[in-house]
Amino acid sequence: MKGLITFCAAVLILAAGSAHADMINFDSLADHELVDNQYILEFGADFNGSARISAFPSSLYPFHSSPNVIENFNFDYIRGDIQIDAVGTEWLMAGGYVTGAENVTLTAYDSSDAFLGSDSTGGANTVGNGTPNMFLSVSAPSIAYVVFSISDNVFTVDDFTFNPVPVPAAVLLGMLGLSVAGMKLRKSS
Repeated sequence: MKGLITFCAAVLILAAGSAHADMINFDSLADHELVDNQYILEFGADFNGSARISAFPSSLYPFHSSPNVIENFNFDYIRGDIQIDAVGTEWLMAGGYVTGAENVTLTAYDSSDAFLGSDSTGGANTVGNGTPNMFLSVSAPSIAYVVFSISDNVFTVDDFTFNPVPVPAAVLLGMLGLSVAGMKLRKSS
């Protein structure tokens, strides 16, 4: 029994420690394309049509790793927030490299719309005005969605990064609990 518990605990620790970060760099989309549900199947991230691709951003808004960034303009070129929903598996961390003409805030929420945390640029961070491509991130259990926001100006996000909740670890923890309970029942009979 001790061997089984030790084995299950070791597997659980390895699975929990193997959580990886996923990153979306937007290279697969075309200039001015509306970002919506293109990343649901591969990444479990839904952008809700609240951003569009800028393949060649202004020199004030440089890209972080590739020419494609997302801007806070929808299809009608109306400025707004960029909301990204976790689809299937919630996140433990979410963030991105942000450049904005004024303070940009990243806010995380759980599935009941409760505030989980936020991070911000602290002011404008375009070229010549602060440090462009500031990495904003929030870490919290069970992030259901995040919102990048600005009062009424332009901002870009590159390399959206997130850590999914490690589902296999939860399954292994359940298996470990059932195994221990089964062993105790067997021992008491």
